[in-house]
Amino acid sequence: MAKVENDLDIYYRVGNTNTKRQENEITSIMKKRNSAGWKLISTSTAIVDTKNQFSNLYLFWEKK
Repeated sequence: MAKVENDLDIYYRVGNTNTKRQENEITSIMKKRNSAGWKLISTSTAIVDTKNQFSNLYLFWEKK
């Protein structure tokens, strides 16, 4: 039976729209994880400050 590992990246962002910088940072995270054999299995967002429109992006990974 294969051993399965799970991990989580939390990306902190501001605002409702992605800027080019934010897109580049998320792409960098995804490339690093994919090249290390991780598979993105789920994403989730959570608004942590509605006044300033600050939210977190959660990236859930799996590695077999």
